[in-house]
Amino acid sequence: MTPSRPAMRFRGLCKLIAIVFVTNQVLTTLFNYAAQQLDPALPPESLWIFSCLTCGLVTLWLQADARRAFGLAREKGFVKNGGDGKQDLQIAEDCPKRWLVILHVELNPAAMQA
Repeated sequence: MTPSRPAMRFRGLCKLIAIVFVTNQVLTTLFNYAAQQLDPALPPESLWIFSCLTCGLVTLWLQADARRAFGLAREKGFVKNGGDGKQDLQIAEDCPKRWLVILHVELNPAAMQA
C-alpha cells in the first residue's frame, strides 16, 4: 500500500525540517563561538540573521541535491516505475544517495508518475 500524497509530502517535510534544524544549530553554535572570539560585543541580531540565512540556504541546498540525485538515479537505471501500470517507484538498494532519492520522491510525489 502506497501512502497518500499529502502523507508522503508531510513525511518528507518532517525529514527536511529535522535535518535543517540540526544543521542550523550546529553551524550557528560554531558561528557564535567564532564570532565571540573575534568580537565579544557582537550584537545578537547578527546571530539571528546568520541562523535565518543558514536555514534558507541549507533547505535550498538539500532540495537541489535531492533533485539532482533523483535525476542521476533515474538516468542510471536505479529508479524504475512499478510494473502493471502501478504508480509505485522501485528504487534499487544499491542506489548511490538512495536517501536523497527517497527524500525527493517524498517531497515531490508527482515524481512517481514522471
